Amino acid sequence: MFSLSTASGTVRITAAEPDDTGAVRYTLAGAVSGTVHAVATHHPSQWDEFTAVRVSLGAANSMDEFPAEPLPRVRSGRRAYHGSIMRLLNEPADSEWGWRLTPCGIQDTEDRDAPPKSAHTLETVMRACASNYAARPDLPRLFDVARRRETPKLRAWLAEFIPSDERDMRRSEQQAEQYRQAARQVTAAWWQAARWYAAQPSPLLALVLAPTRESLAHRANYLPQWAEIHDESAQFYRRRLNHDRTMADALRRPRRRSAAPAPTAV
Repeated sequence: MFSLSTASGTVRITAAEPDDTGAVRYTLAGAVSGTVHAVATHHPSQWDEFTAVRVSLGAANSMDEFPAEPLPRVRSGRRAYHGSIMRLLNEPADSEWGWRLTPCGIQDTEDRDAPPKSAHTLETVMRACASNYAARPDLPRLFDVARRRETPKLRAWLAEFIPSDERDMRRSEQQAEQYRQAARQVTAAWWQAARWYAAQPSPLLALVLAPTRESLAHRANYLPQWAEIHDESAQFYRRRLNHDRTMADALRRPRRRSAAPAPTAV
């Protein structure tokens, strides 16, 4: 057990032994009551790297379903809170990249934001539990457990993402080429009209050559820009596709046992 000073008072935290999934249940008493779980997990943007610790208010499976454990309450209040934070062990603990709080922040069971003081208290508790978990001597084993637990699900997700990325990349490439072809045709038509006008000026040809909305000149200007936009989209999907394939290949390969990443200090 260890004690922690927070904005709401002192919190006493008792850690249990890891369960079969590698999660550690922390029981809270004092200024905060309820449970917090910490578990080893993969990096949020590099799924083949298991270098992060996720801490959740309530149950460890809060990323898959609503927590079933007693949710934390601050100072025996009526509102119970859920949320999670991730500690990236390869990043300095005091850098903006060292921690990732749930995008929606800390909320109660009615999806209302926690008051600033309660949110600060609960985040302090989660950070302390993450640091306690990251300092465990059996952390390398817990990361091995995490890899075995999460790899099948991650591979299944990538098996869905990769074909989708391929379709999006091909569609963007085709759209870019269609805009380029249309731009060439419109430009050729404008120049042909310009040659006719030079040979025999007329009000009708002047109207065709005028840069009004959706005129030949206007379309010749914006169609190449749309082609560039879809080229950039295709490049984005191509990079993501290559990234997903790299992660899928890495998750298929047996991983040599190695020490867990030490938390980066400043």
